[in-house]
Amino acid sequence: MRVIPTDVLDKDGNLEKIEYYDELGGFQFQAMWDPVDEQNADNRREFREWANNMAKRMDYEVAK
Repeated sequence: MRVIPTDVLDKDGNLEKIEYYDELGGFQFQAMWDPVDEQNADNRREFREWANNMAKRMDYEVAK
């Protein structure tokens, strides 16, 4: 199944989680940001890579 990652930000603009939806808009799963991790570009990039790799390990195809 193909999924589309969607960033969810808090009121301050920090990444809170990434939600993954199928192509029909149905929620599939989410990856939660660890609040003790610093919010910076490198950490967010690494988190997105980790979350997408997790999705692939669960046999999802991640849309670009």
